[in-house]
Amino acid sequence: MRDFNLFKKTLLILLITTLSLMWGCSAPSQKSTAQIYALDTVIDITAYGENSDEALKAAKDEIRRLEKLLSVTDSESDVYRINHADGEAVTVSHETYELIERAVEISELTEGRFDVTIYNAVKLWGFTTGEYKVPTEEDIEKALGSAGSDKIHLQGDNTIIVDKGTQIDLGGIAKGYIGDKTVVAMTESGAEAGLLSLGGNVRTFGKKPRGENFVVGIRHPQESGHFAELQANECAVITSGGYQRNFTEEGVNYHHIINPETGKPSESDALSVTVVGNDDTLCDALSTAIFIGGTEYAAQLRSKYDSFEYLILTESDEVIASSGLQGKATLARGFENLKIEYR
Repeated sequence: MRDFNLFKKTLLILLITTLSLMWGCSAPSQKSTAQIYALDTVIDITAYGENSDEALKAAKDEIRRLEKLLSVTDSESDVYRINHADGEAVTVSHETYELIERAVEISELTEGRFDVTIYNAVKLWGFTTGEYKVPTEEDIEKALGSAGSDKIHLQGDNTIIVDKGTQIDLGGIAKGYIGDKTVVAMTESGAEAGLLSLGGNVRTFGKKPRGENFVVGIRHPQESGHFAELQANECAVITSGGYQRNFTEEGVNYHHIINPETGKPSESDALSVTVVGNDDTLCDALSTAIFIGGTEYAAQLRSKYDSFEYLILTESDEVIASSGLQGKATLARGFENLKIEYR
């Protein structure tokens, strides 16, 4: 009997050891996290794997490096130099050139709903300084006169000319681009999996320990907490909403997402727009374009280009999503009264 009990104990130890070895082989062995402030937002970084600490350092370095190139206010950035070149040619970094080239392409794709040349109009409303005001119709019309992607001239060899009087702001696309480049830096530094949260921009890559899915919560713009959750593996989840920067004057609320056609805050039926896909840069820009265009435009754009999915919370508290998110999107606890309509 004693020999039999000894046999059972030995077998149990062997089983636990085997499972432990299997567990160690199937999941990243270390998790590291960091939080920094950059790009005017709090950024959370998570990396998995034996080289997770090195990956965090690479991520922070890459974010800081690209911010220095793309900031609209840093006097040493490429964007600042373009905006103060008075119509003269400016040679910029490869990254800045690449991103502006993408911005022009996406502006054409969205028929101008996304436009990086409306910086003059954005400044009128005080969203760049925090000194908010409602501008005059005359000032808005003048600012729009300097806008349009045709004011940007890509000369090749990383040289750009922007028409005199026109200024650009890459804020509606830069976080997506930086997210993509940062993931590359992290994986090259040995990260096996990870998650980046740059304000409303989330990017995941690899697989979590135990094979669990990454789940991203979508914040409700008018209530506390998340109204929806998305299973998001190896993709970008990027949200735009008027709640991020806004002010109220004489009882009217004005948000920072300016419609390039009117020079005023967008008045579509979208309250919050989330775009999901593998191209961070595209998703970032499309979240703005769809917020401006609204739900009907989202369906039209998705019928032409199937490289992204979307989820929209409307002004009337409807949740509308593209069909590719079925089985991946769920309503969060406390918001079960809502219903997701797939199109």
